[in-house]
Amino acid sequence: MKKWRIIISSCLFFSVILVQAQEKKKVNGRIGFEFGISSVFGGTVTPDRIRANKSMYEYDDFYCGFPGPDQDAEIIYGGIKYEYPLWENRLGLSAGLRFSKISSEISPDWSYSHFLWLFRQEGQNTDYLSIRSITQKNYYLGVPLELRYFFPRRSDSFFKQYVKLGVAVNYRLSTENSIAFYNNEMTQYADAVGKQVGKPASFNAYVYPAYGFRLGRIKDFWLNLEFQFPGFLAGKKAHSFIRQDFGVGMQMSLQMPLSKIIK
Repeated sequence: MKKWRIIISSCLFFSVILVQAQEKKKVNGRIGFEFGISSVFGGTVTPDRIRANKSMYEYDDFYCGFPGPDQDAEIIYGGIKYEYPLWENRLGLSAGLRFSKISSEISPDWSYSHFLWLFRQEGQNTDYLSIRSITQKNYYLGVPLELRYFFPRRSDSFFKQYVKLGVAVNYRLSTENSIAFYNNEMTQYADAVGKQVGKPASFNAYVYPAYGFRLGRIKDFWLNLEFQFPGFLAGKKAHSFIRQDFGVGMQMSLQMPLSKIIK
């Protein structure tokens, strides 16, 4: 219930901002719809319950099956935002609402078939489960804030280049942990293992510098395509499986003047 209150309140607040901005007739603000995808790379955070499995080769006296040292996460998002033009349309200040999903999978290294998961330990009895992989998907509601600068050209040029700095502050709505077991008979323990995997922090932030292109004249629709590098996923335990270093991504958005929508 609390999560739905946050969503509804955010939508109402954003709607009020749009209407108030449009009442300033001299400002040709824009409403935009965005879609983006990013990949974040970094080191692996191995859950405490993972245990290595002995090598499949009899002459090897070592254990393997731990997740590898490198990990990545995928970010997919879509949203709506309003851009307020400044300095004769050379600058644009944007804010909005964004729904996103951050997912990552942890699996054994060395192309090994599975790792062991410490499921239960009672006295001298210890139970392990053989797991091929664990996929965690986190769903967020976020507020993106962006500032972009258009390189000088003819004031109403159809094609313009820009640079941008953006940050999205995200609140986690829900988390899904999917377990792929080595044996199908173990699927009955999926919910219990999912709870043991845990969840990341409730809040995180993604910071992304960008370089992009805008197609469209001042009074028309705008199509924006941008490339983001390097991006940074900030926050304590932003994801359960990755200690992030940097990210890359791209975003596409379509903007239209509010004067075409609100009369």
